Amino acid sequence: MLKALHVMNSTATVQRPPARPAAPPRSMLPHEHGAWGQLAMPLLTALAIGRPGLAPAALTAAVVLAFIAHEPLLVLLGQRGRRVAEEEGGRARRWLAVTGGLAAVTGAIGIALAPASARAALLLPAVLALVVALLVWRRLEKTTLGEIVVAAALSSAGWAVALAGHAPADDALAAALAWILAFAAATLGVRVILARARSKGAEDPGRLHAALAAALAGVAVLLSAAGLPAALAWATLPTALLSIVISLARFSPKRLRPLGWAIVGSSAVTLVILVAGLR
Repeated sequence: MLKALHVMNSTATVQRPPARPAAPPRSMLPHEHGAWGQLAMPLLTALAIGRPGLAPAALTAAVVLAFIAHEPLLVLLGQRGRRVAEEEGGRARRWLAVTGGLAAVTGAIGIALAPASARAALLLPAVLALVVALLVWRRLEKTTLGEIVVAAALSSAGWAVALAGHAPADDALAAALAWILAFAAATLGVRVILARARSKGAEDPGRLHAALAAALAGVAVLLSAAGLPAALAWATLPTALLSIVISLARFSPKRLRPLGWAIVGSSAVTLVILVAGLR
């Protein structure tokens, strides 16, 4: 009997499935791929239309580091789930300390070296960041309005960077407004597809969002007509038109990735128009 039990235990030991490898540590980089584009495109535009220098470089570094610090902060606040906060809290605190500290240092250098106009322009992303913080706290950052505010906060940072590089005031403002309007239009189109998918067709804000995207393009045209560079209107148009098409057409949610790449393409066109028209 004992021998049989020993054989059974040995067999069970041999047949026991191998232990699963430990899960890799959670990345502390922001997971929203679209947000990276909403940050990178305006900053690239700002650096391209201004002159190279330590002030715009430092401000750019500060903005990017502050953006990276956003993810560990969300982990610590429990926005990524209680389990993630418990398991990754220590790493999140270290990431936040490093990225937040570097953002503060580079930001202080940029502010000290930047002209007064650039320092004043920093008030816009600062105020929008406070609004985003409130939306995150109330878990509203994934709503249509919340995503538009987030895009505006990221895009607006380019205004101060361009002014820090001594870009003409009208050009710096036009570039920032073009990106804010373009990304707002893109958000409207994407939200239509998500609303249709989540409600299984019961909710369809397509016509409303198409009208809003057209209105955003109209705002860009009016701003250019009022005296801002014509590049503002032309640069907003590609993404606004794409958003209108997405909103009115019945695209399947399975095509969300190709449509995302289409938005990346329209953003690249916006970048080219702004740099060519404002340099």
